[in-house]
Amino acid sequence: MKPPKTRLDPPRFVTPHTPVNLSVRRCPVSREQASHRILIVLPGALGDIMMGSAILPALRDRYPDAHITWLAHSTALQAIEASPYVDEILLWEGMYWKRKVRTFAWLSWFRAMLAFRRELRCRDYDIFISLQADEWPSLALGSGASVKIGVFDTFRRFFGDRKTRRYTRFYDFSYAFPNLPEHRIDQYLLCLDALGIQKPDDKRITLGYTKDDRAAADRFKAESGLGENEPFVLLVPMTSWYTKCWPGDGFVALGDTLARRGHRVVLSGSPKEGESVRALAERFEVPPIIAAGQLCFRASAALIDDAALVVCGDTGPMHAAVALGTPYVALFGATSPAWYGPLAGHGTVLLHPVPCGPGDQKRCANTGDKFLLCMNLLTVEEVTDAALRLLESGVRGAAIR
Repeated sequence: MKPPKTRLDPPRFVTPHTPVNLSVRRCPVSREQASHRILIVLPGALGDIMMGSAILPALRDRYPDAHITWLAHSTALQAIEASPYVDEILLWEGMYWKRKVRTFAWLSWFRAMLAFRRELRCRDYDIFISLQADEWPSLALGSGASVKIGVFDTFRRFFGDRKTRRYTRFYDFSYAFPNLPEHRIDQYLLCLDALGIQKPDDKRITLGYTKDDRAAADRFKAESGLGENEPFVLLVPMTSWYTKCWPGDGFVALGDTLARRGHRVVLSGSPKEGESVRALAERFEVPPIIAAGQLCFRASAALIDDAALVVCGDTGPMHAAVALGTPYVALFGATSPAWYGPLAGHGTVLLHPVPCGPGDQKRCANTGDKFLLCMNLLTVEEVTDAALRLLESGVRGAAIR
């Protein structure tokens, strides 16, 4: 029996949640009365949206009475859903449109897109910012905005620039490879140049969580035997790409060493990673607390906010730790910290350069002893030393509150 198809809804506007860990700075008047109406397009993933959030404080400082809408995929919604700066979220299911194309439902696609573009125009946006400008460029035209800004993805460095050249004509201001700064946050901040806004020296990202998320994290700690203010180390062994994962044996050795020194260890991960994380936990000498699959992303952020240290690869929890001021050890290999690494917070980034990387690739082309060499070169000793130094310092980073 075939599993039922996932229900995909058309685009819809939703109201963001109120964060408890951040001061809210939203539009003080209605959308119709706002001085500007800004639509920001950056669907996902979680880490990309968190890095994109670096533009929001400067936008809000420049336009305190603006109404800001952020377009996001449902899979990455929780990275922006409790932002203190965003007034509205446009929930966008890319597969809603792609499924119509794949099933040759051209007329249905055309009618749905026309209806959606009419709705965008009725909302009277005057500034359109796409931080993923090579995806859904038709939104730039459909928005009806008088100022359209596009920042193109750096994947063009690998796949050529023909697609970029074809789509820059949809924007009044476009920023594309090779004329881009190296780091993704610096690339996103380029959109401020088009608006005459000075780029901030402080490039901290923001991540909000709600009262319910805080309660869920506290309830999890209580049920797991963690005291209210008891310190713990959060290990995140999985990432969205296997090429960004440090070997499981490393996390086992690290966790056991920390446990022998008296630190409580918590293993975290997404619901789909839960089975793999539980299998890894069985290899620990001292059983860790398993949070994988127990909390949503925002509730996991509340848990990260309480942690004494986070050890992980290039993944969403790393950006969450940076945003919340939690000390971190970030393990890089397949991707470069010069592109995606922390620009703030208090932590250590570990990387061993290899001839084949970092290549920003989901798959490793090497075989034998060279397979995942970039991650395998990170030793248990150096990761453990970095973790212990941060734990002994007791220093936290500065989070936006």
